[in-house]
Amino acid sequence: MKKSLLFIVLVLFLGSCIKDIRDTIEKGQKLSGIQWNPTIAVPLVYSRLGLQDVLNEVQDFEYVRVEADGSLTLVYADEYESEIAENLLILDDQSYGETFTLDALQLNTLNTSGTLVLTYNRTLGHLFGANEIDKIWYKGGTLLLNISTTLEHDVAFKITIPEAKNNRTSLSETVSAIYTIAPNTGSSTIPLQDLEIDFTKTPQTYSEMDVELEITITKKGSNSLKPTETVTFDMQLLSQNYSKVTGLFDVLDFATPGDSFDIGFFENSQSGTSTIADPRIKFILKNSIGIPLATSITRFEGTNTDNNRVSLIGVPDPLPIPIIPNSEMWTTQVDSFELNKNTSNLADYINNRPASNYYKIDVKTANTGSDRHFLLDSSKVTVRVEIEIPLEGTAKDFVLESSQPFSLELENPDQVKEILVRLYTENGFPADIATQLYFEDSVSNTVLDSLIIGDILILTSANVDGNGKVNMINPKTTDIVMGTANVLRITAANRIRIKAYFNTLKENGGNQPDVKFYDSYDFLLQMGVQAEVIIDQDL
Repeated sequence: MKKSLLFIVLVLFLGSCIKDIRDTIEKGQKLSGIQWNPTIAVPLVYSRLGLQDVLNEVQDFEYVRVEADGSLTLVYADEYESEIAENLLILDDQSYGETFTLDALQLNTLNTSGTLVLTYNRTLGHLFGANEIDKIWYKGGTLLLNISTTLEHDVAFKITIPEAKNNRTSLSETVSAIYTIAPNTGSSTIPLQDLEIDFTKTPQTYSEMDVELEITITKKGSNSLKPTETVTFDMQLLSQNYSKVTGLFDVLDFATPGDSFDIGFFENSQSGTSTIADPRIKFILKNSIGIPLATSITRFEGTNTDNNRVSLIGVPDPLPIPIIPNSEMWTTQVDSFELNKNTSNLADYINNRPASNYYKIDVKTANTGSDRHFLLDSSKVTVRVEIEIPLEGTAKDFVLESSQPFSLELENPDQVKEILVRLYTENGFPADIATQLYFEDSVSNTVLDSLIIGDILILTSANVDGNGKVNMINPKTTDIVMGTANVLRITAANRIRIKAYFNTLKENGGNQPDVKFYDSYDFLLQMGVQAEVIIDQDL
């Protein structure tokens, strides 16, 4: 664990230093006044980095938390979102209509007085499968009203829905069919936006609304009246979009495909072993679905870079998703729980170094009998997963590798007689590091050369006190010489691979106690290059 942090430092500086060596050589080749076999010494890097500076180069964690004692905890997080209600509970279009036939008495009244007013009361149902609708708050949709008549006279059709209100005003709409030529028709379109319809005011108490119909017929000149005259209305509720809805709902499946996230801390690990002393995982549950839920995590597994997989055990089933009481309708409720090494197999899960993590959550509404509930258009469940990795534990022969593009372009590489790279380090971390850099051809996937002869120790662990905390830093100087043959090989490379082995300190007897990493720990690296070249040029 701790070692991966130091490995990041090497990647940052050794990778960039090779470019600086190239730049230095190129500059040296162009210097005036150089006749033969000069020596050029140039400092490349001076940097002192604290632990948080190193961690900030790893961009995939959520944040680094500094604990009260100064130790550090990495937090990786992912957030699952279920499907939202408006994509699951889709209101069916509704269609209503009726034809009214005028009887002889009504025709006579119209003929003698010139005007006839007819009124009707109807109850219209809102049909939606097994669901029972109590109230809808609309954010969109259309009420389409059409009339047609056999009468060659003017007709005004008025519909009033007392329980369909906008700002407490009941919906009332009049459609006119002014006769000019058959067929005699009229239509009107009313937006449903901002309308609220209460479907509970009929004896059934759900999925019905009372409407009041008024037909006013005005005789037009000497136009005839046929023995049979009719007025027909057709009304439709189309593309109904709700912001809120209440009622009794059939089972809804809010589940979405599984989610995955990576833990970059483990992504580059190749072999060896490491342990995290006290990992934790927290689940933060948010619910805005106003129906009790049956929710469970059906899979939660982590896979390391060797493709070894461990499933997380100990997650509550069902998940304790908070229930929203009707007294707190339209709110979002939050709950959480935490797993640790004592309540689950989290220690085994984390110490498998799960670079890749996958989980799947089932979210369904429960069958609640005749209880009434609510949904918002945006109602959903979110589960935030936070994996906390305290930087405390052990590492034994723990290997990290990283590759990156590489290019060393020299106009006349055979003129380079010798390059000396000097590394001066002060390691303020309680871990030993042995490292090697390989120059490779990515096309043939072969190693062309290496920077160091053998895997030699570059960074000696700092000394620690009886509590395992650093109390003395050990400096080290390392020189690496590269001759002409080496330079020719590395100029053919297009990739550099850095490999590092890490070990935390051992006690007498060979045991490796857990080691903590603190915010105060830092690392000093100085690097210089000395190049001896042969220049053959006119001055």
